Amino acid sequence: MQATDYKKEKIELASGYIYWPYGQPILEQVVSKNYKVETKDAQEIDQTMARMAAARGQAVYHLADIRQIKGGSAEARKQFNEGPPACVRATAVLISGAVSRLLGNFLIQLNHADIPIRLFVDREEAIKWLLEQVEE
Repeated sequence: MQATDYKKEKIELASGYIYWPYGQPILEQVVSKNYKVETKDAQEIDQTMARMAAARGQAVYHLADIRQIKGGSAEARKQFNEGPPACVRATAVLISGAVSRLLGNFLIQLNHADIPIRLFVDREEAIKWLLEQVEE
């Protein structure tokens, strides 16, 4: 099995993909349509973000696009409850429907990592907010 090159612009995951879209320290995670996130996915997401940040030697401002998510297991939510990797400085969560709003609100309630986290329905507003967090 070939080792993953975490310096790449985009890493495919079982749950979707993570990529550097802007030349900024924003790392975007996109969950695939109708995907239910399990514990192994939560671990893979956190591990990939940490390794991609380390490969670039920088902090991460996380844009999580969960607009098409089907749901998340209780175990995955528990994993996310432990907080994001230490490299993450802020998280913007893109939501659309009832399921993504429910999961997004759950993430905010469980935000024990002492980082800013906000829900957005507009991608450009989420990016603008993350860039403001970079400046602070």
